Amino acid sequence: MDDFSKTIPFSEGFSPHVLVVSNHFEAQKELPSAGTFIDSQIASLRRAGVEIHTFDVGTSHASFTIIHKWLELRKQVRCLNPDLVHGQYGTLVGLMATLAGRPAVLSFCGGDLLPGSPASAMRRRLGVLFSNLAALRARALICKSAELRQALWWRQSHAEVIPNGVDLACFTPGPQDEARKELGWDLQRPIVLFVSGGDPIRKGLKGLDLAEAALQVTRIRVPDADLQVISHVKHTQMPLYYRAADVLLCASKREGSPNVVKEALACNLPVVSTPVGDVPERLAGVHPSALVPREPQAMGEALAHILLKRLRSNGREHVAHLSLDQVAQRVLAVYRKVLGIHDEPKHIGEPLSLDTTA
Repeated sequence: MDDFSKTIPFSEGFSPHVLVVSNHFEAQKELPSAGTFIDSQIASLRRAGVEIHTFDVGTSHASFTIIHKWLELRKQVRCLNPDLVHGQYGTLVGLMATLAGRPAVLSFCGGDLLPGSPASAMRRRLGVLFSNLAALRARALICKSAELRQALWWRQSHAEVIPNGVDLACFTPGPQDEARKELGWDLQRPIVLFVSGGDPIRKGLKGLDLAEAALQVTRIRVPDADLQVISHVKHTQMPLYYRAADVLLCASKREGSPNVVKEALACNLPVVSTPVGDVPERLAGVHPSALVPREPQAMGEALAHILLKRLRSNGREHVAHLSLDQVAQRVLAVYRKVLGIHDEPKHIGEPLSLDTTA
């Protein structure tokens, strides 16, 4: 178990009040895993002394509903009088956040700036347009990866690259046999883990067809290799799957900063991935793991190489700097800049120590 450093509020005698604007709260009714990274960041910011209220934009794109939500958001801002508004996505969420009547920070996560989202072509174009218009009005911009920052039409130099944090207390290495018994998986069979999206269109973006084709190549050398495709799994249950599997496969067409890759690394699970989002940075120095072209032959051969050895990786040490609390401090630095607070956060306790034993 890790020993995390404790933090105290970032400014003595001052606790900022932030209104977080998102559209994932309603979406969680249908997809419990939606926006869990936002929930985790909210919790870590509260631990650091930030007072946070939330506002749900909802999932409807009807004009009347959008206008009603915006007016409701303005009313809540007048009532709560937060120091700033943090829009946790671009598109309409970001635009509404910047029109809420308070200084705004925007976090861009992936589909809000990159092509290839599951929406219609018109909605994708409008979403990217709204994101970039919102970027003009925001006081500060956060992008989950350098690729997202480069996708901004303007104000790239104003954007901070801050990936989502990882709950290192939850995502830890553990005995593979125990995890497999709990999941009912075969104890001996080599297993490739694939985390699918929640709908057919998203599964296509995630590359399920490519993963299945790659596994056919893998089975030339590892005949009993199995592909475990999972979706709609509770976030708190995911560590079991990372501990039980032998390798995570990420075959996505487009990602911002894929959380599954960082979570797998925190559990010392090897990763084979296409070079999407910030994955090349995340896998730098991680062994065994591999970056591969988005085609089945190279992907299948990389999977076979890892499955034949069935070793855990050294991934945890490479995501230690992305703990929830350390990422929260980076977000707090953005808040300080927006609010004109110049004192630095104080840390107490011992630095993070890693237990990388399985």
